[in-house]
Amino acid sequence: MVRKNNTFLNENAVFLISGGAKGITSQCAIKIAETARCRFILVGRSSVLDQEPDWAYGLSSTEDLQNNALIYYKNNGKKVTPKLLQNEIKTILSSREIASTIQEIEGFGGQAVYISADITDEKQLIQQVHSAVKKIGQITGVIHGAGNLADKLIENKSSNDFDLVVNTKIQGLINIIKAVNPEALKFLVLFSSVAGFFGNKGQSDYAIANELLNKSAHILNKSMPDCRVISINWGPWDSGMVSPELKKVFQKRNIQLISTEIGIQALIDELSRPVQTTPQILIGSPLGSEIVIKSLNNNSIVVRRSLNIINNPFLLDHRIGSQAVLPATCASSWLADTCQSLNPGFSFTKMEDFKILKGITFDDGENDYDMEINLQAGTDGSKKVYEAIITSQNNTNRKIFHYSGKITLTKGTPTLRRHQPIKDFDLDPSKYKNGRDFYQDGTLFHGPSFQGIQEVLQINEKRVITQVSLPQMDPIHQGQFSARIANPFINDAIVQSLLLWTQKFYDAPCLPSRLHQWDQYRLIPFDIPVWAILTITYHNDHAVVGNILVQDEGGGEFFTYTGLEGTISNHLIRFIGKKDS
Repeated sequence: MVRKNNTFLNENAVFLISGGAKGITSQCAIKIAETARCRFILVGRSSVLDQEPDWAYGLSSTEDLQNNALIYYKNNGKKVTPKLLQNEIKTILSSREIASTIQEIEGFGGQAVYISADITDEKQLIQQVHSAVKKIGQITGVIHGAGNLADKLIENKSSNDFDLVVNTKIQGLINIIKAVNPEALKFLVLFSSVAGFFGNKGQSDYAIANELLNKSAHILNKSMPDCRVISINWGPWDSGMVSPELKKVFQKRNIQLISTEIGIQALIDELSRPVQTTPQILIGSPLGSEIVIKSLNNNSIVVRRSLNIINNPFLLDHRIGSQAVLPATCASSWLADTCQSLNPGFSFTKMEDFKILKGITFDDGENDYDMEINLQAGTDGSKKVYEAIITSQNNTNRKIFHYSGKITLTKGTPTLRRHQPIKDFDLDPSKYKNGRDFYQDGTLFHGPSFQGIQEVLQINEKRVITQVSLPQMDPIHQGQFSARIANPFINDAIVQSLLLWTQKFYDAPCLPSRLHQWDQYRLIPFDIPVWAILTITYHNDHAVVGNILVQDEGGGEFFTYTGLEGTISNHLIRFIGKKDS
């Protein structure tokens, strides 16, 4: 499937934004208007007053409005219930916020209309949207940001709670797609939540609704090839639906809140990317208790994670002999992902000197692992550099060192680098080899989760070129190492070319031991082919070193491994290598 390379922030764009006139989504609309001077159809349930009552003029606080209203009603001999008064004041403040949003959009050179509609009411929404399109133009993009909460334990939830939360997200999305012309859409952004990805206590309905959005994004991504579809799994924002009480809860659980500025910029970055990456991304911290954070000082923290084979089913496909072993690519992604999740608005771009000190193996039990992260001196507002190391303790309380690396995070999107396309290489298709054969004959020990080499296009003393892809993998199967900022499953298949090379030229297996530098430009999604070009730079009887460039068919880079070292070991021959027929 070939997608058009577009950026969507330009003055010709027409956004339909659900929940877009108030709160976080309104701030997103304003920033988009500042960036692109485009047009908006803002959809919300709130009504807009043609004229405010006289008693509200010049007053802004809820308390002042309430006091003045009571005086007004008393002087006019009218009675008003507290609930009715509260609703009237809410309508006034809501109407002002909507008007302010439109005014700010227009102040930046954009144009906006507001429609008051319930997005779960198909007939009403379609009628209102069609009317707005006649005024403002054909809709080219949708941001579905509307949502409701009804947080309580599952045994206390009612069917009305469930319908309120789920229908706003899911029936709302269905109705929005019916109300627009899908063929004219260039992008569709769904505001999902980490609650859908990780789950969260008291939010079973909200988790279901958001995970349905995630699955919808994957389906729509395939059925709408000319439309960029993104489901953003947001962590909690430092605004919006997060009350002061909830903030305190998050602080106790060491959950980082996303500032409004950083969250909005993350959205702008996604809409500004020149190419499609993946239909589901995560921005922010997990809500669950899987990860425990302990601050050592202002620049150093410890993140604890418990690992077992039950929660990580893919480990059954990464066994050396009978022993399940954590892939090095999972470990490196673990370092990078943890650092990025602690810094919303920053993206992982580079890792230096990644070392496998003592790999992690698994039995039927569970072990705790501590990642100590130290912020390095000299970092600034646009870049953060961390030294990180993963350790555990054995039965005698001795510290075991497993992995370490230096991680760089930056703001903004790195400029995509382009290289010579594969079609311009001097390759002989008659010499291509089916990747499946290497898994079947035991040259590669990996099970289905890692059987990503589809073809070996070239293998000689200096170079190995492979075509790599893996089908979409269920999040449950990915366990605690989901493909979020990097895809450790496809990355492992890419590294397998080093193992192919040593078995051909040294008749012995190798395992990765160190990586001098990893430059990351974009995530490799499931279900697409990439080409990995391994260039051997050094080798002897005990070690091999090479660089791996990973690119798409047109030469666009995904990432580069520089100085990937493998340890060649004859002791591994009994586990890895061609089986005697």
